[in-house]
Amino acid sequence: MKFTTFWFAGAVMLALGIGTFASAASPPSYSAAQAASGAKAYQADCSQCHGVQLQGISAPPLKGASMKGTRKISELYAFITQQMPAGAPGSLSPSTYLSIVAFLLEENGDKPGPAPLTAASVQKIDATI
Repeated sequence: MKFTTFWFAGAVMLALGIGTFASAASPPSYSAAQAASGAKAYQADCSQCHGVQLQGISAPPLKGASMKGTRKISELYAFITQQMPAGAPGSLSPSTYLSIVAFLLEENGDKPGPAPLTAASVQKIDATI
């Protein structure tokens, strides 16, 4: 009887994502310097449509409730590298696109880490912004 109760409680905990075996998307890693560089690139290449405060003008807002949980970070990176900036998609350097994503992560509450975001690491990120 005790084994059945323990097993059932363990199964419920795992189903609810409680305990040491729960899997969560690992947070993305980007450096503070990378996000600072992304802030400058954002102001130069993105703010005219998305707003200085990321509030959205003629394009969707990139901060806050309308952004949270809407897109995987790897999908966001793929989208902006292929579609942005409007009128000149793909015109920024790979490092600039990565810096802009780092800036967006920071502005949406993610904390910087020790390692910069790279093209290889962003493809492995399963977390949403």
